Amino acid sequence: MTGRIVVGIDGSEPSGNALEWAVARARLGGEQLELVNTYSVTSGIDFYGYQSAAVTQPVEWFMEFSRQVLDAAAARVREVAPDLTCTTTSQVGHAASVLAEVSEGADALVVGRRGLGGAASALLGSVSNQLTTRARCPLVGVGGDELPTSGPIVVGVDGSEFGKNALRYALGEAAVRDTSVRAVTAFEVPYQLVRVVPDPELLSRLRANVEGEAADALTRAVYEVQQTGHASVSVDQVVVEGHAADAILERAHDAQLIVVGTHGKGLVRRILLGSVSRQVLSDADRPVAVVDLTDS
Repeated sequence: MTGRIVVGIDGSEPSGNALEWAVARARLGGEQLELVNTYSVTSGIDFYGYQSAAVTQPVEWFMEFSRQVLDAAAARVREVAPDLTCTTTSQVGHAASVLAEVSEGADALVVGRRGLGGAASALLGSVSNQLTTRARCPLVGVGGDELPTSGPIVVGVDGSEFGKNALRYALGEAAVRDTSVRAVTAFEVPYQLVRVVPDPELLSRLRANVEGEAADALTRAVYEVQQTGHASVSVDQVVVEGHAADAILERAHDAQLIVVGTHGKGLVRRILLGSVSRQVLSDADRPVAVVDLTDS
């Protein structure tokens, strides 16, 4: 059965980059594309600083604008990948809600990390943030930057089931792209211990123990996940002291894709790693996939 990649389309440059990324990915895996544009008639439109009242426009105007945006995107797909199956969906409603619903059962939901703004924008920056927890499949955020086609898949792994599922997704992407995976885990010595331990040698041993535990957890996660598939994909394991998002971003300078989980280990850690996924999605200069526990 052919898979499906959903792409949010709003006519902005990041949206165009999202489309280009999705087309390239679909050509590798043979998935069909579903291009989605949403529109609203309840607020003003802001085209690069120019505002007008949406209520002055008939509903048909928004419908026609939406169709034109989708037709242009579909024409681009036919131009660069005529063999791909491509469908379009125009729907009234809030972008995050519509895209989350349409993403049910998809292999990936691909969106731009910035939009046009206002009611005419299907993909505001806030929308991509909302979709990190609302998307019903892996979310790929693409900004207005270069789209690398070579290099490893970099994935953040913390030993939780969310981290393992992100690693599983990264291995699958690496297999499709015929590349390797760089699995990054970060550790931090609790600040309170650093303050109360005056002996540098003791502090060094403490740091080594924490690092060793992090390395062991990463090795176990890689072994466990590779037993379920893609065991032939090469995995470079990297253990870094520091904040998780910074560690991932610093080691993704040559990556063609970054993969993170939506949450972490434990209730508090889930909140923290949720912020990590958002920081990586916001700050990365290359595509980022955010994978939930239920994504496969």
